[in-house]
Amino acid sequence: MKKISLPLLVLFLAACGGKEVPPPAASGPAVLAAEGEKIPLPDGGWFTWQFAEKAKLGTPIAKVQVFGKDGAQAAACEVIGEYGMPSMRYHDSGPVKFQLNKKGDYLLPVNLVMPGEWELKIKVLKGAEKLYEGAILFTI
Repeated sequence: MKKISLPLLVLFLAACGGKEVPPPAASGPAVLAAEGEKIPLPDGGWFTWQFAEKAKLGTPIAKVQVFGKDGAQAAACEVIGEYGMPSMRYHDSGPVKFQLNKKGDYLLPVNLVMPGEWELKIKVLKGAEKLYEGAILFTI
């Protein structure tokens, strides 16, 4: 394992604003933006995600809203979610399709069974084309 000198590490951290740099998309899903923030899609549209209420033990609802490039809410996509604890993969849900409600929101009940660090992955598909895949870590 290579050692990095302290001055080089300080320069690197200063260059990236002292924040942790997310891994490149090739090594896994992108890091989801914060709840409620627009996440651009390659077709010119965007989507947002959020929990209906603060995530806590039990079954909070994850909500995704997809918008076309014209700004109108779109319901022609398929949204797939997957959640689990990175430290205990046997809690993973496996891929689960978000259900579309009458308002055009995509909803997924997320079963959080114990305190700790959890991961929520979201894929947005249009037909067979994957438009976006991202994940967020959160703690209960």
